[in-house]
Amino acid sequence: MKIDGIQSADCLVIGDLNIDLVLNGLRGLPELDKEILAQNYSVVIGGSGGVFTAVLSRLGVVTSIISKISNDFFGSFLIKELKKNGADVSNLVIIDSGETGITINLSYEKGKSQISSVKLIKSFNKSDIIFDKIENPRHIHFSSYYMMDGLKKDYLEIIKKLKQRNSKLTFSFDTNDDPTDTWGKEIYEIFRVIDILFLNRKEALKISRQPSLDMALARLGSYVENVILKLGKEGYLAKCGSKTYRGYCKNLKNEYFQDSTGAGDNFDAGFIYGFLNGFGIVKSLSIANYVAEKSIEYMGGVGPEEKFNKIKKNFKIF
Repeated sequence: MKIDGIQSADCLVIGDLNIDLVLNGLRGLPELDKEILAQNYSVVIGGSGGVFTAVLSRLGVVTSIISKISNDFFGSFLIKELKKNGADVSNLVIIDSGETGITINLSYEKGKSQISSVKLIKSFNKSDIIFDKIENPRHIHFSSYYMMDGLKKDYLEIIKKLKQRNSKLTFSFDTNDDPTDTWGKEIYEIFRVIDILFLNRKEALKISRQPSLDMALARLGSYVENVILKLGKEGYLAKCGSKTYRGYCKNLKNEYFQDSTGAGDNFDAGFIYGFLNGFGIVKSLSIANYVAEKSIEYMGGVGPEEKFNKIKKNFKIF
């Protein structure tokens, strides 16, 4: 069943969706048998796929997500929050057993530590995707490859099947972190058939097995047409076709920092917003950078209406 008012999605997300419990204002990492204090916390939409879906929806692109959650308190919370942000939840897989996933984010100014319990996400598999329900999106975004154990062997088949339905479909991919730290080489077969690859510094170096970002970009760019490396406070480094692009954070103010959770997913959403609106590489990268910069001023990956009012007000500067 569709949400009232939701039309056929322009972007379909296939990936992780869970609760984020974000704790910030921490003074150091927890130690065994010791208690530390956080300044505040928030319970919000989590998972790279979940944050991307909500943010892209708020930016104005009709977005739907396929993921697996439980018919429990947290699952109901996620459905409510996604709807509130304008996302289509009609493709969600909702089961009565198991528990909706949760990630505890310990947020610091220089980064974050995370603890996840995501059994349902790991069990998500190709049979959970009802292809006949997918109504001609223009773009597919995959998130959290290393978390999606049940999908790993089927990505190529899924992409092939979707392309058979619509040869003009474009695909983006954000691997996110590998909790096992193995960074398997099989992922390169997927890189050959996607259009846009988003990685952070660590992911780029680990996956490429190269000693520098420039070398990582060159290697990854030999497989994917558009490779975009997200470098946090240092902006981004991208290779799109034969051209390389470097951008810096111009609007980042330390005194406004609240939480870096989901900043990379905000970047992804900002870029895909520009991409689907035909803005070109330079403008899309600038928008992505700005959306990511604004995201760290608020708790959680999605943030309040105020954040999106600021973003949309300043779109004209690009």
